[in-house]
This record gives sequence, structure tokens and C-alpha cells, in this order.
Amino acid sequence: MSETEYYRSLEYHEYLLSSHRREVCSPDDVFAFFNWKGLQNLVDFGSGLGFYFNEFRKWFPDVWVWAGECQQEIIDMILRRKLLEGLEKLTPFYIDQSDHPLLPTWIPVPEIIFASLSLSTFPNPGLAMDGLIRSMKQGGRLFIVDWAKTESGFGPKINEKISLDKMKFLAEEYKLDVIKSGRISEFFYGMEVKASPSFIYGYYDLKEEEDDSDIFKM
Repeated sequence: MSETEYYRSLEYHEYLLSSHRREVCSPDDVFAFFNWKGLQNLVDFGSGLGFYFNEFRKWFPDVWVWAGECQQEIIDMILRRKLLEGLEKLTPFYIDQSDHPLLPTWIPVPEIIFASLSLSTFPNPGLAMDGLIRSMKQGGRLFIVDWAKTESGFGPKINEKISLDKMKFLAEEYKLDVIKSGRISEFFYGMEVKASPSFIYGYYDLKEEEDDSDIFKM
């Protein structure tokens, strides 16, 4: 992952649950920005402590949410919160720290991966997008929310933010189509990405086509 370490700070994760974050980027505006149709399994990639967990339950009461995190401490805190608040249809899982993240094979293949304020922490967000798109079936969509590259007085420093134009360029470099992009609020932008016709899958194609059941009969 990136050499940028602000996102590892517990203080930063606690800020991400704050009312101020809700004021500067309303969850309802995020919901309205994207097309969530056809959703059964949703991966909240880099979920942190779960700013969107209650929103997901409100928006999609029947959808299972898979919260991916690379810090075991954060996963433990999610599990405690799940127990204390009675959060249903929520499973946190550990995802390896990698510049090219791939989802573990034991979780259902999601229709949508939601990446809020996480891709800008990677040294190459385009490569990270490639791994996430590769972790879905053809037609799977990646929803990105990230910091606009502007001075704000809160959040990461401006040099640690990735502009919308650069994020779009990086997606296209990896043969991904940007379906929608734009500002969600003054300090945040959104982007919907899916594989272009020239994108070559491989990871989950093999997962679904190979039958290893005979191995366990030997």
C-alpha cells in the first residue's frame, strides 16, 4: 500500500464516523449519485469503522454487506460494534495489504464494490481498481468516493489526495470505462467504473470454471 500512513491512525478513523463528515458529504447525496440496482452482495472496501453501515441497512435492508479491512484492530472493532448495535447482514473480512487487491474467494462475488476514501491511499489507484474489477463477474461495478484535490482544513493533506481527472485517467489506463463521474459535494467526488470491452478477465473466470472436487475424493 501507499507510504502515506494517515489512514492507519485511529484518530482518523474516528473522524470518519463524525458528524462533520456527514455535514461535508451527506450519505444521502452519495446514495443519489450512484445506480444501486441489481444488488445482492455489496463489498465495502476499506470500510473503516463503518460510517455507511447504518445507511446500507436503511437503503438496502435485504443486501448482505461485506466489510473489507486490512487492519485486524479495525475488524475487531467492527465485530464489537456489530454485537453491541445488533447490525445484521454484515460480515467483516480481512483483505491482504497489496497494491493489486483481490477479494478472498470464500465471500460471494459482489455485484458492486464500494470504495470510499480508500483508493487514494494506494500508490497506483489504477492498479487497485484493476484488482477490484477482476474480483467481480463481468458487468460488476466499482463505486468510488474520494477526496477532491482541494484545500479543506480537514482530512489528508492536499498532496495525499488524487484528483478526479487523474483518477479517471488511471481507470482508463487499465482499460476500465468510467460510467459516471463528478462532484458529490465541495470536498468529495464520485466515480462509477466497470470493465471496458477490451478488459481481459482471468481471476474469477478460473475460479468459476475449474472443478477441483475430485481432489477431495482421492
